[in-house]
Amino acid sequence: MPETVYNEEMLDEVVDACIKHLRMQPNDHEKLFYLGNAFFLKKQYDKATFCYVKAVNKNPKNPVYFMHLAHSYRELGERDQAVAAYESVLALNPKFADAHFNVGLVFYEHKAYDKALSSFNNALNINPKYAAARYYMGRIYEDQGMSVRALKEYRQVLEDNLSERLTKSSVTIDFGAIFSDLGLIDQAEAEYRRLLKLHPDYADLHYHLGIILRKKGDADEAMEQFRQAIKLNPHYMEARRKYWESAQ
Repeated sequence: MPETVYNEEMLDEVVDACIKHLRMQPNDHEKLFYLGNAFFLKKQYDKATFCYVKAVNKNPKNPVYFMHLAHSYRELGERDQAVAAYESVLALNPKFADAHFNVGLVFYEHKAYDKALSSFNNALNINPKYAAARYYMGRIYEDQGMSVRALKEYRQVLEDNLSERLTKSSVTIDFGAIFSDLGLIDQAEAEYRRLLKLHPDYADLHYHLGIILRKKGDADEAMEQFRQAIKLNPHYMEARRKYWESAQ
């Protein structure tokens, strides 16, 4: 069995402990937040949202609470509420790059590309090396048929994050995604494996290879690639989600 990312029994213990504590101290917003996180990791998003809302009501000055509430709304498919929660984050902290990125991601998912680009640009203005924001800008340009501009963004992602190990002739990471979009799954897999030989400690490469392997039906190796991505970047939430989806 692959190494698990979260222990279900431990999550249950967190839930039980938080509930017990909150019976005695119902206004403890921090424990409400922890309880929401446990429910979120258990994919019980309605319960997570309930806890985050209560935490926000108890402490409306904490942008992190709003951030997690927004994530939970997204998982429930509640786009407008998610955007509103991300905007609450930015009202409290306009320099919260992750909030700009995530609201941009909501717009991207609903093909509101102009708004998405504006949000991704805001994230990049705060953190010029925000790889995910630049990556999705590339995706938008690719979707709009501006392949040259898209490849420029993809290459910049690599140069920003792996500059000490790259040369100008390096193949951009997203050629693998382009192969995948074209249905050339074997070529995509080969591209990511080639890049991983050069850059084995780059979490995004493991993640993207995992996506390809899932498409090919190789759930076990896909899980291993997601696990490697998480090991390299413990905050890689999308890799964690894909890991658990593969485990189902």
